[in-house]
Amino acid sequence: MDGGDYLVSLNLAGLKVLVVGAGTVAARKIGGLPASILGVTVVAPEISKEIVELLARANWEVDIAQREFEPSDLSGCDLVFAATSDSGVNGEIAMLARERGILVNDVSDSLQSSFSNVALVNKGGICIGVSSNPKVPGFSKAVSKLIEETLPEDLDRLLVLVAAVRSKALDSGHSADGLDWVKVLHSRVFEYIRMGDFPQAEESLAECHL
Repeated sequence: MDGGDYLVSLNLAGLKVLVVGAGTVAARKIGGLPASILGVTVVAPEISKEIVELLARANWEVDIAQREFEPSDLSGCDLVFAATSDSGVNGEIAMLARERGILVNDVSDSLQSSFSNVALVNKGGICIGVSSNPKVPGFSKAVSKLIEETLPEDLDRLLVLVAAVRSKALDSGHSADGLDWVKVLHSRVFEYIRMGDFPQAEESLAECHL
């Protein structure tokens, strides 16, 4: 990571995304967008079959412009992916977007980008972003896979159980804070959850208070 990087999670619900380029990288960017965005505009002289199929399955507003990029394409968009195979074109798009205060990802040059995508781990209601040196492509993905394999199974059921225990504590007038999460992750709570023995799982959680 560069010294200026600051990892955040963006809420893209209801926003419009512009993707310039329609190859493999552009398809990967589109495929990672949340279902809650408002729409996607794709601009490229040639549109790949993969992107056509991606957009056909999406529930967003979709606009496909089969031509070269024009500065006016930036009007009305909230987020831009400069994902052509020409680094010069990507750099120009990134510069224009930054001048207009629009978040942009230049796939050719992370230093020209106002944001970069990270490798995501989604497991059991937990989302972890992994970022590494952009000069070593694929490393973040490998690390994220290692993290996913390391995380315990049934995390989602644990969080549901903790929420239920917390609710009971609040209803009884007791404090619901103070779980030692490291202790929880090393306890037998997952074993009890897999067995379906939720009373014992709750008891195991009770032993993990600070």
